[in-house]
Amino acid sequence: MSEPMGRRYDAYAARTDRWMAALAFVFLLVWSGRIILFESLPQGIRSMLLTVQGVIWLIFLVDIIIRTLISQKSWKFLWTHPIDVIAVLVPAARPLKVLSAFTQGAAFASAKGRLQTMQAVVLSVILLLWIGSVAVLSAEREVADSAINNFGDALWWAVVTVTTVGYGDFSPVSVTGRIVAVIMMLLGIALIGVVTASVAAWFVSVTSGEGDAADEAREVGRHEELQEQVRDLEAKIDRLLENQRRET
Repeated sequence: MSEPMGRRYDAYAARTDRWMAALAFVFLLVWSGRIILFESLPQGIRSMLLTVQGVIWLIFLVDIIIRTLISQKSWKFLWTHPIDVIAVLVPAARPLKVLSAFTQGAAFASAKGRLQTMQAVVLSVILLLWIGSVAVLSAEREVADSAINNFGDALWWAVVTVTTVGYGDFSPVSVTGRIVAVIMMLLGIALIGVVTASVAAWFVSVTSGEGDAADEAREVGRHEELQEQVRDLEAKIDRLLENQRRET
């Protein structure tokens, strides 16, 4: 990214990222409320919530167009920023940008980096479960043969799917529901892999730290032993010199 383009993009991102994240959470609340409380909401309220969703979607669409245009990579930006693209389809997914915390090479290199990684994973899992639950409920509730008819069942199904347990007591039967299930399974496997990598990195750092401490203790011991030997040699030399002076 050239210097002027880089500054323009960074300045735009700094001004808009927080606002877009806030809009993503608003979208999540509006979308979830419209789906979960669908049967109890008056038609006017449902229409208003749908309008809010549409407005937020347009804002996200404009945002990614602007980001694409001011990025030096131009249309390649869309390939290198998949979460921004996904957020246009599902604005509630925008907070998943926290996943970039562990795409950096130094993510596990320090205690702070590992803590940020685990925080990102926890937030991502919560968002994934919530979005998946609402999405599958929206797809399955009106299907006659589906067993997923309320948010509690949908949330239970999402937890079972993301953790790859797969009890099979609830399963989607619609095409849309099964597409959501495939996405949930793939993301669940990916997040489990990240957790495993984070734990492994922590374990390696701990064991490495213990080894370094043991090596340092041995070095200190050898140093003190050598100092003691030097002091003994100096004492012997002093005695020899004293005896020589007495003889002369």
